[in-house]
Amino acid sequence: MGVNYFRRDTRDTKFVLFEHLKVDRLLKYERFQDFTVDDLAMIIDEAQKVGREVLGPGLQDGDRIGCSYADGAVTTPDLWKESWKVLTENGWLAAVCSPEFGGQGLPAVVGGLVNEIFNCANMAMMTYTGLTLGAGELIEAFGTEDDKARFVEPMYSGRWSGTMCLTEADAGSDVGALRTRAIPGVDPGDPRIYKIEGGKRFITCGEHDLTENIIHMVLARIEGGPAGTKGVSLFIVPKIWVNEDGSLGEPNDVFCTGIEHKMGIHGSSTCSLSFGEKGGCRGILLGEPHSGMAKMFQMMNGARIGCGVQATGIATNAYDAARIYAKERVQGAPLTQRHGAAVPIVQHEDVRRMLMNLKAGTEAMRAFLAYLLVNMDIAESDPDPEVRKQAGARVELLTPLVKAYHTDFGYNLTRDAIQVFGGSGYCSDFPVEQAARDIKILSIWEGTNYIQSLDLVGRKLGLDGGQPFQTLLGETIKFAKANAADPDFAADFGLLEKAVGVAGDFAKRFLQYFSSGRASLVPMYSTRFLECLAEMMLARLMLEQGLIAREKLAGVDPASGDGVFYRGKIASAKFFCRNILTNVFSRHLALQQEDLSALEIPEEAF
Repeated sequence: MGVNYFRRDTRDTKFVLFEHLKVDRLLKYERFQDFTVDDLAMIIDEAQKVGREVLGPGLQDGDRIGCSYADGAVTTPDLWKESWKVLTENGWLAAVCSPEFGGQGLPAVVGGLVNEIFNCANMAMMTYTGLTLGAGELIEAFGTEDDKARFVEPMYSGRWSGTMCLTEADAGSDVGALRTRAIPGVDPGDPRIYKIEGGKRFITCGEHDLTENIIHMVLARIEGGPAGTKGVSLFIVPKIWVNEDGSLGEPNDVFCTGIEHKMGIHGSSTCSLSFGEKGGCRGILLGEPHSGMAKMFQMMNGARIGCGVQATGIATNAYDAARIYAKERVQGAPLTQRHGAAVPIVQHEDVRRMLMNLKAGTEAMRAFLAYLLVNMDIAESDPDPEVRKQAGARVELLTPLVKAYHTDFGYNLTRDAIQVFGGSGYCSDFPVEQAARDIKILSIWEGTNYIQSLDLVGRKLGLDGGQPFQTLLGETIKFAKANAADPDFAADFGLLEKAVGVAGDFAKRFLQYFSSGRASLVPMYSTRFLECLAEMMLARLMLEQGLIAREKLAGVDPASGDGVFYRGKIASAKFFCRNILTNVFSRHLALQQEDLSALEIPEEAF
C-alpha cells in the first residue's frame, strides 16, 4: 500500500451547497422530498470518510502497480477490488440514479460534489464507476422494458460495469469515419440483435477484473447505412451474453487485444477491443437505427461534466498537498527580511501567490461545477415547464465550459502545486507529480477542448435564437452594476462588468467573421472565447460567495474556524477577480489583432 495523501475537508463543499446555492430549495421537489439538509450534510461527511479510508490508500498503488495485461485479461491492483466493493455495496455508484433500479435518488449537485471528493482521493479508480453509471443511464433512457430489466439494476449495483466504445484507429474525433459493422439477421426471432464486427481503441475500463460482466455501449454502422455520423447506430454489447432471464450465457466474442501504456491514470485500463473476431459477437440495437450519435451524446455530455468533476478533484488534491507542504517546509527569509531567519515557505510572497491561485481557482471550479449541476436538477424536476426549459438550456450552454476550462485550468493549477514543492515537486515521494500526469488526459477525453470551443460557438451560442447566452450576460452585468459601489468589492465588480463586455464582443465579432467570409478567424480564437466566458462565470460566482461570506463574517468571531473560513473566502473572491479574471482582457487584445499568421506560415516552416 502506498502513502495516503488524501487531506480533504468538506467545509467549502458545504458552503457551496448550503450557503451559496441553497440546495435546500431542491428538497421541495417531489423526487427529493425524502431527504433533509442534515441527510445531505451527512452524505458529504461519509464521502470524505470513504475518500480518506478507502480510496486514498489506493492512489499510489494505482500509479505504481497499475493495470497489467496478459492473454486478453486485465488485472487491477488489489486495493481496487476493495474500493469497488465499498463503493457498490454502499450505493455510492448509483447515488443519483433512480430508486426503481437500485439507485439512491440524490440530487445531481450532491452526487457531483460527492464524486469530486472521491476523485480528489483517487481519480483513476473512479473512471470505472463513472462509465458504468453513464452506460446504465443510457440503457435506462432509451432501452426497452426488457433491456432495463436485464441490464440496469446489475450495473447500478456494481455486479456488472459499463463502457463507452466510440474511438477506432482511424476514427477519433471524427466518429463518423468508424468502420465497425452491424449485420442484421443474426436472430430471426429478434430483429434487434445484430452481429458486430470491428475494433475499438482507447476504451477506458474496457477490460478488468472488478466485475463478472462488462456491458459495452458500441457505436457501429448497420450494413448499408448512410455515411458519416448520420448512419451510426448504438448497440448494447455484453462481454458475456445476458440471457432473457438475466442470467449469464456464453462469452460474446469480445476480446481485449492490449492496454495502453500511459503517462498517468495507470490504474485505469485503456484498452483495445476486438468485436467479432471469431464471428460470434452479438449486439442489441438501442433505440432506432441510425440514431446512435444523438443517444451517445447523453452519455458523452455526462462524461464531459464528469471531466470537470475529475479536474476539480485532482487540482484540489494538489492544492491540499501544496498548502500542507508550504507550512512545514522551512527555507530562506522573505525578500523584505533578507537577513532574517529562515521561515516556512508559506511566508514567501511568490509561494503565497501560487497558493492563492490554487485556493481561489479550485473554489471557483467547485462553485461553477455545482452551479451547473443545480441547474440540471432544476431542469429535470421543476414543475414549471418554462423554468425547466431555461435551466436545461443553461446546462447545455455551460457544459463545454465546465469540461474544457476546468481541465485546462486544473492542469495549470497542478503545475503551480509542483512549483510550490520546488525540487521535491517532480519526485514521486510527493503526490503532485502524479496529479499532473493524471489530470492531463482530461483535456483530451470526450472531445478535445478545442472541440468544446467549437461546440460552444457553433451550437450553444445560437440555442433558442441566442437567448440563453444573452440572458447569462444580462444577469451578470445586472449583478455587476448593482454592486458597482460596494465598499469591499467595487474594483472587482468593475472588472466583472468589463469582462461581460469582452464576452459579448467576442460573440459579435464571430458573427461578423462568419458573415464576411473570414470564418478562419473563429477557430483561431474559439478556445480563448471559451476561457473568457468561463472566467466571467467563475468570477460572478466567486463574488456571490464573497458577499455571502462578508455577511456571515459579521455574525461570528473572526478568529474562529468559521471566521477564518469566511475571511479566506473574501480573499479568494478578490484574488480571482484581480489575478485570474484579468486574463480576459489580454485575450481580448489578441482577438483585436485578428492574426492569421499561424495559417499563413508555409507548412514547411514548421
